[in-house]
Amino acid sequence: IIIEYDHGKTGAPATKNRAIARATTEWVAMLDDDDEFLPHHLQALHTTALSTGADVVYSIPHIPQIPGNRDPDGRYGVPFDADELRRRSYIQTTSLVRRELFMSVGGFQVPKGLMGPDEHRANYDDWGGWLAMLDAGAKFVHCPEVTFVWNHWGFGRPGRPGNTSGRADRW
Repeated sequence: IIIEYDHGKTGAPATKNRAIARATTEWVAMLDDDDEFLPHHLQALHTTALSTGADVVYSIPHIPQIPGNRDPDGRYGVPFDADELRRRSYIQTTSLVRRELFMSVGGFQVPKGLMGPDEHRANYDDWGGWLAMLDAGAKFVHCPEVTFVWNHWGFGRPGRPGNTSGRADRW
């Protein structure tokens, strides 16, 4: 377990990349400080990775702040779709990722040309990493199990830009 603080206020992408660079394992899975892995999270994703040859394995979150506790866009339980990922981010940081491949594409990053000057960078850092891995030929696989709790506090909807205000009533 590696804990990386953002003492220098460099932002989420740089902080996550520093943590991943310190890891020595083949696989990594990030966990934001307000979320939690369920007890079987890592085992379920690793088993899926080994059985499918995936480079990235993502699962289904339990989201306490929204009705039904699931992504209202319905992406979970559905096989990976590269075209959908190019349209919007729907894969969380908690995914299990081949560390060397992820670092070789630049890790977490904001996709070029995506943001305007007033947008919050953290809304896109995961997406930029996934798009870079997709462009590098990474194999993505969905593990259709609820394996983690994603506390989503933003104004937006999961997988869409929003600001992390801490107000769960702002969907």
